[in-house]
Amino acid sequence: MSWLRWARVRGVKEGKVQSGRVEVFESTGRDDAMRPQDYGFAALPVDGEGLVLEIGGHTIVLRQDLLASRPQMAAYDVCVWHKDGHQVALKSGKLVQIDCEQLVINAATSVTINTPLISAPTASLLSKIVSAATSLLVAGKEMSGHVHGGVSRGTASSDPPA
Repeated sequence: MSWLRWARVRGVKEGKVQSGRVEVFESTGRDDAMRPQDYGFAALPVDGEGLVLEIGGHTIVLRQDLLASRPQMAAYDVCVWHKDGHQVALKSGKLVQIDCEQLVINAATSVTINTPLISAPTASLLSKIVSAATSLLVAGKEMSGHVHGGVSRGTASSDPPA
């Protein structure tokens, strides 16, 4: 007997192929149902609701969702999301929006941002080195070609840029 049904999926665990318990009705359950995933996309939702296929004695979870946590999106939006609320969304108007509490980028050699403007109105920049190819504004003052006044030799500091 073969069937395709919406079912509860519980206790999904990692392995060569993920597997978990499928519960179609209160009294009907199957352990070790396979949960294959598309290349390049991986998730371990553990519990949720899914579309389950039973065929030839094999139970396969085709799709799994966490309906209570899934973000509501506008038409055509695409989102990678976590049950805790952080997400990366592709939205209309060529907008990529990242919502999170902490963003970490690990780049072994460099990070390149090609844009005419970077805005961080409420952020502090902490860096060992800051360099600019043509212009650098600090507290609204241009640093390229600036001069110091009141310079004296010894341990004293010079005045801030004019």
